[in-house]
Amino acid sequence: MAGSAGRGTAGRGWRGGNTGNRGDRSNRSTRGGRGGNIQRGGPRICRFIEQGDHCRYGDNCTYSHDISTSIKQQNGGMADTPEQQREREDYNSWKRLIKRPPTSNDTRTIELLWDGALNILNEGDRDWKQMLPRDLDAEENFGREHIEALLSMVSYSDGCATFVALAQPFLSVITHPAMVDCLSVDTFVGSLYNFISGSNGTRAIPFFRRLCTNLADAYCDSDVSKASVETALVTMLISLREILKREQRAAFNEELSDLINSLQNLAEATGIDDTSLAFQVIKNQSSELRAIIARANGLLADVDAPNVDGVSTTVVKSTYPRQLIVPGGHHDNENGDITKIKILPTENEIRSDYPEFLPSTDLDQPYFLNDPVARHLDTHFRLLRHDIFGELKEALGGLINSVADDPTLLDNSKLSLGDMRAYRYTKAHIAYVSFNRNRGIEAHVSFNQLQPLRKKSASDRLSEKCTDPKASHSLSSHDHISTIVTKLATRNQSDLENLIQLSCQGTRGALIEFPGILLATFLPILENLQNMHRFGRLPFRQWILPDRHTESAKQLDILPPLYARGQDFLFPLDSILKSDGDRLSFSPGVSIDDVASVDELEARTSLDRGQCLALMTALTREFAFIQGPPGTGKSYLGVKLMSVLLACKEAANLGPVVVVCYTNHALDQFLEHLIEIGIEKIIRIGGQSKSKLLEGKNLRVVSQGEAKTKSERYLVAKSYQQLENNERLINSVLGSLHATQKKPDWANLKFHLQRRYPRIFSQFSRFDEDGFKTVGKEPFEVWNQGTKGKNIIETNAMDETITTLQELVQNASRNVHGLSTSERRRLVEFWVQEVHENKTDELFELVKDSHAIHKQQEYIHDEVDRRVLQTADVIGVTTTGLAKRISVLQRVHCKVIICEEAGEVMEPHMISALLPRVEHFIQIGDHQQLRPQINNHGLSLESKQGTPYQLDRSQFERLSVGEPGRPPFPVAQLNVQRRMRPEISTLIRTTIYPRLIDHETTKKLPDVVGMRKNVFWLDHQNMEESPDADRHQKSRSNDWEVDMTHALVRHIVRQGVYNSSDIAVLTPYTGQLQKLRTKMRSDFEIVLSDRDEETLARDGFDEDTVVTEEAQTNAGNRRKPLEKKKLSDLLRIATVDNFQGEESKIIIISLVRSNKEKKVGFLRTTNRINVLLSRAQYGMYLIGNTDTYSNIPMWSQVIRMLEATDSVGKALGLCCPRHMDTVMQAAEPLDFEKLSPEGGCQLPCDRRLIDCGHKCLARCHSESMHDVFKCAQPCQRLHTPCNHGCQKQTCGEDCGLCMVLLDNVHLPCHHLKDDVPCYRAQDPNSIKCNVRVQKQVPGCNHTVEVPCFQDVATASFKCPTACETNLACGHRCPGSCGKCNGKDPDMNPIVKHQKCTKICGRPSGTCNHTCRSACHDGTDCGLCFAPCEVRCSHSRCTLRCHQSCAPCVQACTWSCEHKGACDMPCAAPCNRMPCNQRCSKTLICGHQCPGVCGEVCAEGFCHQCSDKLKARVDFLEMKSYGEIDVDETPVVVLGCGHFFTAESLDGMLGISEVYEIDGYGEFIRLKDVSGTLAQLIPCCPDCKCPVRQFATQRYNRVINRAVIDEMSKRFLTTGRDELRELEQQIATLERSLGTTREQIMQPIRQARTHVTSSLTQAKISEITRILKERDTEFRKLEGAIKAFRNSVADRHQPAQKLHDATVHAARKIAAATATVNMLIANMTITDAARVLPRDRRVTMGGRMVQIKTEFFILDDKFIVAQALKSISTKSSIKIPGGTPGLLAVPFFQSCKSFIEECQVENLPKLAVEVSLFYASISRSFESFCRSGKMNLEKATIHTAMAKQLLEEAREVCQQPFQNAESLGKAVEESIRLMKKEWYEEVTAEEINAIKAAMVSGSQGIASHSGHWYNCENGHPFAIGECGMPMELARCPECGANVGGQNHTAVGGVTRAMNMEI
Repeated sequence: MAGSAGRGTAGRGWRGGNTGNRGDRSNRSTRGGRGGNIQRGGPRICRFIEQGDHCRYGDNCTYSHDISTSIKQQNGGMADTPEQQREREDYNSWKRLIKRPPTSNDTRTIELLWDGALNILNEGDRDWKQMLPRDLDAEENFGREHIEALLSMVSYSDGCATFVALAQPFLSVITHPAMVDCLSVDTFVGSLYNFISGSNGTRAIPFFRRLCTNLADAYCDSDVSKASVETALVTMLISLREILKREQRAAFNEELSDLINSLQNLAEATGIDDTSLAFQVIKNQSSELRAIIARANGLLADVDAPNVDGVSTTVVKSTYPRQLIVPGGHHDNENGDITKIKILPTENEIRSDYPEFLPSTDLDQPYFLNDPVARHLDTHFRLLRHDIFGELKEALGGLINSVADDPTLLDNSKLSLGDMRAYRYTKAHIAYVSFNRNRGIEAHVSFNQLQPLRKKSASDRLSEKCTDPKASHSLSSHDHISTIVTKLATRNQSDLENLIQLSCQGTRGALIEFPGILLATFLPILENLQNMHRFGRLPFRQWILPDRHTESAKQLDILPPLYARGQDFLFPLDSILKSDGDRLSFSPGVSIDDVASVDELEARTSLDRGQCLALMTALTREFAFIQGPPGTGKSYLGVKLMSVLLACKEAANLGPVVVVCYTNHALDQFLEHLIEIGIEKIIRIGGQSKSKLLEGKNLRVVSQGEAKTKSERYLVAKSYQQLENNERLINSVLGSLHATQKKPDWANLKFHLQRRYPRIFSQFSRFDEDGFKTVGKEPFEVWNQGTKGKNIIETNAMDETITTLQELVQNASRNVHGLSTSERRRLVEFWVQEVHENKTDELFELVKDSHAIHKQQEYIHDEVDRRVLQTADVIGVTTTGLAKRISVLQRVHCKVIICEEAGEVMEPHMISALLPRVEHFIQIGDHQQLRPQINNHGLSLESKQGTPYQLDRSQFERLSVGEPGRPPFPVAQLNVQRRMRPEISTLIRTTIYPRLIDHETTKKLPDVVGMRKNVFWLDHQNMEESPDADRHQKSRSNDWEVDMTHALVRHIVRQGVYNSSDIAVLTPYTGQLQKLRTKMRSDFEIVLSDRDEETLARDGFDEDTVVTEEAQTNAGNRRKPLEKKKLSDLLRIATVDNFQGEESKIIIISLVRSNKEKKVGFLRTTNRINVLLSRAQYGMYLIGNTDTYSNIPMWSQVIRMLEATDSVGKALGLCCPRHMDTVMQAAEPLDFEKLSPEGGCQLPCDRRLIDCGHKCLARCHSESMHDVFKCAQPCQRLHTPCNHGCQKQTCGEDCGLCMVLLDNVHLPCHHLKDDVPCYRAQDPNSIKCNVRVQKQVPGCNHTVEVPCFQDVATASFKCPTACETNLACGHRCPGSCGKCNGKDPDMNPIVKHQKCTKICGRPSGTCNHTCRSACHDGTDCGLCFAPCEVRCSHSRCTLRCHQSCAPCVQACTWSCEHKGACDMPCAAPCNRMPCNQRCSKTLICGHQCPGVCGEVCAEGFCHQCSDKLKARVDFLEMKSYGEIDVDETPVVVLGCGHFFTAESLDGMLGISEVYEIDGYGEFIRLKDVSGTLAQLIPCCPDCKCPVRQFATQRYNRVINRAVIDEMSKRFLTTGRDELRELEQQIATLERSLGTTREQIMQPIRQARTHVTSSLTQAKISEITRILKERDTEFRKLEGAIKAFRNSVADRHQPAQKLHDATVHAARKIAAATATVNMLIANMTITDAARVLPRDRRVTMGGRMVQIKTEFFILDDKFIVAQALKSISTKSSIKIPGGTPGLLAVPFFQSCKSFIEECQVENLPKLAVEVSLFYASISRSFESFCRSGKMNLEKATIHTAMAKQLLEEAREVCQQPFQNAESLGKAVEESIRLMKKEWYEEVTAEEINAIKAAMVSGSQGIASHSGHWYNCENGHPFAIGECGMPMELARCPECGANVGGQNHTAVGGVTRAMNMEI
């Protein structure tokens, strides 16, 4: 078929494929769910998505969730750089290509599309790189159509070059690292690969075959270069590999094998260099692809022995051949394909009695897999899995069988589990199952509380290890029940169903904990082995699995690393040279046998010859082994090797160098060494590091500084939203499952019946055929009533005929009510089962979906980690950590891996560490030391049964030792040790390392001080203790050796030469380790490694064991300790296995085993013996039974060597460094105390004490102890120059100063002083003379008395003379002259007085008390809290002074025989005349009372016999009491005790102001006082105490008028304070309304823009909740205002109460004495309208705050109501408290009434404010009514009234009152708003402008000091400070002129004397 033009030229012979119809999207039907219903094209990006969070509005969000929009706006308001702008334009230009569908034969578009994509991936920003695969895969674009167009290309004979040129960029794009390595876009890339593949590869493979053909033709025609062919082949193979990895069904394509053959043939035909990178990639990828195809076509193959040159090379190791076993079929988890084996054992597997299939590691044994790689991976997977689970399966299988025979065993806390370490918990059950969006499905398992915890209190239990002590259910929260939270380890549906079933049924059983099995330690390894097996991947397979070879002596010839095979490549060695600035390079092609190169390297570096050879080996071999015996510097060499590799990192594009270790400790040590040499770009993976140096280099810490891209933040936010939704659905399903199982009622079954059985459902309807409704219980409940909880015997005849559930359902469909009770029960159980199955299915799918979302989240977080790791120089990780993070590390481009301590790493772990891109693998270790640790001894090569398996043989050992029939592996060995002295190294040199050489420095190591021998074996016959079987403690111990070791350590430390940190105690057993720790912790701070701590815990040793053993040890050891203090700080105790790689100066070894059977245990292997004997530097001491250990060949050889040097014996030879000839032999622990009590010997110390010359009296001891010895003899030294003898008791004490006391010492000041110490007398100038003298202070010239030694002229001296300045408060300054007068930095004098500390003392403005607070600098004194002094003859007030008290309304008690009685209430001004007659009553003394008639008799004031006759009582004639005639002028005694003549007091207290008096001084009538002001309460002329009515009733008319005014003033002041508090509450309410209103409006605004304009049910519930909470706040504040208004109402005011009582008294008098006509007249007079009380403003203020509150609430309700109208909701949202339309009408009425009262009371300010409130609400009311088309007439009326009120307010604002100007502006603004149409929105700015003008001023009535005045309208106000008017002002309420000038008030202002009482 003819094609149209090619690229740029017509007729180039190619054509595009059929692109299909744009509308045909059927091929995308499987790609749903990624985008959801995200709205595109919004005006801006959603802020939640932009911040990387999940959007709370989900699909209802009005903003864009398209991350590309975010990228376009990534700089916000900041301008893009030119580079960013260019990248955006390039990307948008490229994206336009995929927005249009492809057209046929459009080569230009194909070229632009894939070249542009490749350019973006190569040069673009990270955000654009991540957007590219998303946009290619997006539904709205045509990316897939463009891909299909390219894949369907067909070329003609002359178009092959064009075909290749178009395909190459496409292949480069889909294999680009930014595509295949980026984890965050892996989902989209995988989707693209699935599309490229097509069904079973039907789209990709034909394309590749066409491409291969065109490539070959083009190369033959010389249209493409050889390099282009290489690139095309590599990208094709990589893309094929990705396709098979992601679409595994493509491996079944029949054309795939031919395609791979074609590719390999093309590679051969092209002649690609077999040393090139391309050749290796093609070779490796082809091998992996063939392995995948082989697995797809079947794993089994013919097992034939391989032939080499026609000769069979099979090595027969047994005369009886092993049977070929093909695993599978014995249980549900046995399979020939390990990728199909579940890692965790299944129940069927555990129950199976068939022995597990365990393959041999011997490659010469027959096996069902022919491929050596597949066999190797299969073998190690099965062996490792058996090592982990073998014993567990056996133990659990036996337990299950035992429980099946005897179910009561489940309640036994000592279930038999063999030798497995396990903890058993009885009566366990699943309390409930829950789901958490972050943690997934969780089961809360409860069981009986642990017995030890039951005895402890709750607080003690909290100290135990528990899951969460704060949780309601945890290990320690209850006395009898413990609860833990567990998770399913598997994700299959059957296990989830079992979990739910057990939970619903409440099944009880036993919970068994296996603390030694931790998933995280092995699961990643096994999973990685499965993946490697699945894809047939094993790097370096030719070296790991060498082929059999006829010439077994010939070593393998290993090539250099692939990256180093270039002709010009050199390793720079500059960093390891001795001389700075020196240069040296090394070629990887140099042979290690090149002596000249080795000599040069040794001469110019610090490496020895062996290390130089090892370095050369590591650099010249891609797979290198370096063996290093103990002390030969393996780690040192590793650090140097790392320096060389990092020097060529950039040139070779190595990426990070990965360092792998088996243990965290070894890894931390190596990385710390790298930091020490200056390598800083290190990242440590894993959280088990204990190194402080590496804390900041942990991946978790470093990755926190790496930001996610916007695409990643969007994906994370979307996933959180999906998880939130899933969490809600899953918990709903769980609730339904439990509810249905627990209570199968109508509510739980009706939806199931309605969906599955509609005919049965209809029979349970409440409505019958006639439409009548059944009331009461649900019909189903009535029908089901008899089926619950009964054991029904089916006797009905119909029951016998029904045999199946299907028949039962059919009968129920006809007539469900005709079923018998048993049938109903059976049917309900069937329905419950159906619901359970359906819900469980739904639950599983939801949980699975959540897991997939979690995986996506992990991918994104892993991608961030990957980017961080890629920037590192070194990545440190353990083998387990590497397998766990394999998905990340596989995508990190790292070519070099170094494995430290490789001999300790199991081969499965080592295989798992081989990353896909590795080109250089270096293992450093020693297979002669410790082997890998395994759990199952039956798999160990140390056991007979483990010989076929040898799981504990590392790869390092296997290849180093070699295998029969296979070429030996070349190993570089280090041979110079720098650790051990020759006596120690010879033990391992003779037995293991014959080539080991001692460095010269080891021959100069010092001898061990205090010991005869540097190496010695202490032989003994003390038997070992048997293990404790009850505590899972199978480990061994030997108590005698514990005591001996302890004594030896103490002896060596006492030599004073070694710190305890120089000594290490080693033992092979944890039981012995535990006892050693317990024994020595009283003398040393014991240090255990993390691995030893874990080993102790694993073997059952915890802190309780330590405490118990320590108590037993102390109880058995009654002797006193040798020293009271600890000997030193730190002592290292360790097991042999956990001390490899470490060293110490002195090693003490407790061998433990001592038995007649000569069982050695752990130490029978040469590896452990090697480690044990190679840790010491200076000395090594072994304590053990030689008879027991001589049974082992290596031990026997060691013992013989030691015996040859007399280094074996029954006693340790101790050596005193000072008495070398003294013989000391310690055979028992107590011998050390006898022979060397102080670390020396028993002889006395013969050395002189240097300080005093006395002989040392102690026993022989070390030099360090001698230096600190204190001489105990009397001191003979004399003090100089006084020659007094030393006064100390012993010579060892420091003499110090001479303390002999001297008298009469002459001082320089000529005074004498006694009791002066001698040393002070030698320097008289230093003695302070304390004689008091007078001195004059310079500056102030004050004369002060000070001690003689005091210099008053110094700057530090402060003159103590009291400051005489009066402060502003009027008090004297409390400071002194020196404190108040000082100087500034420029030495200028400054005065700064001290703060007043006196009591204020100012009189209060509202009472006669003074302020008792600390002086407060003239500020307002505040309220008076003294007790109220108001009292009368009836009662007294119990309130505080500032509180308004109620007036007494009891009848007045003032009466006399002359003037009669007062008829008024007690607190009212009296209505009778005072009597001037002398009292006629007789005093107790018998004389006539001198007082005035009507008063209380003046006892004690008798005119004849009292002693007060000299008191001045007459102020008119200035006469004394004795000089007056009491008959003419009787006296009045005041409450304070002072007394005066009635005539004098009458004048002074102003009685004439209230009574009319004739010319004779008689009272003739009452004066009208209603229109005059009350004076102050009269006071005593002498003491100024107030005259009180209860003591002197004569002046009640004067006093009561002032008292009632004082009460009113207090009432007014307290009321204003309460008003202020209410105002603050209103302000708080206003702010709260704004906040919560926004919470309501936000979802409403969101819903308006949505298509449905509706709120979700969740949002409706949320809004309803907020409205209810707001309504509660409204009601609370309204209640407070109501209570206040009630308390300040007119009827509660003191004046009102007294007025009512007075009227009542007047009416009573009139009724008793007058006729009806007179009564009416009197009523008219007494009930006449009175003047408004001055404290009316408080009442008005209460009404004002109520209106203000109602205004804010109504205004808010109108806003919310209008918003709710604009959306449609399924269920209406009701506004609590009523709709605003109903509440507005009473508000209008209240406002109008209040405005009228304000006009009457002349309160213009309040009237204007309320008018503004009225206008604002009227506008809202109009808008509300018109939008709902209701109450239009009312709205018009209120709007008109509002306009009228505003006009009136405008006129009022012309008057001068407080805030008149600002209120006028608010009125004008409000008038302008009223002119707007009702639908026009009032902006927030306009509302705020009005509110700001309505804020009341700060001035008001609440003043508590100063003088009070009334304006001309009667409004009281106060003037502070001096209390006199000094400035003009306006009344805050009515605007009348107030204040004044020059202490003179303006006209109309009167003094409110009544307010100043």
